[in-house]
Amino acid sequence: MPPPKSTSVAEALQALGLSEARWQAVLDSAQDAIISIDQRGTVTLFNRAAERIFGYAADAVVGRNVTMLMPPPYHDEHAQYVERYERTGVAQAIGRIRDVHARRESGEVFPIELSVSEARLGDDRIYTAIVRDVSDRVRTQAQLHELEQRARQRDRLADIGAITARVVHDIGNPLAAIAMQAQLLVRRLQKGRVAAEDLLPTAERVLTSVHRLDTVIHEFTTFAREQRLDLAKVVVPDVLQDLRDLWFPLATSRAIDLVLDLPSRCPPLRADEQKLRRVIENLIKNAIEAIDRGPGRVTILTAPIPTAEKVRISIADTGPGIPPDIDVFGLFETTKPDGTGLGLAIARQIVVAHGGCIQYEPHAPHGTVFHIDLPTRGPAV
Repeated sequence: MPPPKSTSVAEALQALGLSEARWQAVLDSAQDAIISIDQRGTVTLFNRAAERIFGYAADAVVGRNVTMLMPPPYHDEHAQYVERYERTGVAQAIGRIRDVHARRESGEVFPIELSVSEARLGDDRIYTAIVRDVSDRVRTQAQLHELEQRARQRDRLADIGAITARVVHDIGNPLAAIAMQAQLLVRRLQKGRVAAEDLLPTAERVLTSVHRLDTVIHEFTTFAREQRLDLAKVVVPDVLQDLRDLWFPLATSRAIDLVLDLPSRCPPLRADEQKLRRVIENLIKNAIEAIDRGPGRVTILTAPIPTAEKVRISIADTGPGIPPDIDVFGLFETTKPDGTGLGLAIARQIVVAHGGCIQYEPHAPHGTVFHIDLPTRGPAV
């Protein structure tokens, strides 16, 4: 029986050399930075892509602490994070892709995608990070965001031009009425003693015209102004409950049921609460006015859209519905005899500024339902 074959030391070393050569070829051809550190944070591996991305030669990094590649606050928190992970086993970065920042040799801080894995070598832990420089992508996203803002600004300026002629008309008529009624008051007063009850109808017509002017001017300036958001955490059910309580007396006086339908759980939004209230309040007011006199029903409801990380807020009414030839979001499109036609245009402007959308559809068996879809994380920057 022949003796078992044995592998010489030279052959084993040769096989190991080939393995290392293949592994080194993989490291050198990788487009992303690959960096390994030990438990103390000392860099043990720094591939060619890491040299290109960070600007350091491998010899200048290997053997030094990895925090040299980190800007604050990561630089100051890294040691505590590793210590806490090894003590508790609770990971914040391992096994996830995170958007953070790194620092080049030049001192430039730049955005990266970071993925960290862990391996054991005996009793020691080795952490390996794959780092992708996303500066170009972030720059492109910022440029697209700026282009979108400019496009919205151009659209708003074009709309303002269209509004101006209409505002001149809408302001001109009330001003003429005010002037006429004021002249009438002056003439009556000049003739001598005038009873208060004789002046009251004229004074009320003046006040009505002034109120109309104030509404037109306020909505015009709101539409013309860029929507700057004061973002904060918004608890949607609390806002809807508050608005339902606010409009409940008016709805009840008109024999209209104002119903609030809330889910058991609803994630908070990152939004401008005051502007969001304005949109929802406008829709509730419109729904009540569409029914006018009951019996009728206005339902306010909300529901999360988990797959899209959004929240939907809906306001449904049992009114006559919206004629198919009217675009209620268009400038000066309104079904109200005394409406300005700017309220829903402003509402859409606010919703779009939040990164959301607003739409409407028929509500069976009759009426209209408006849907507002808003991202829970707020508008993209």
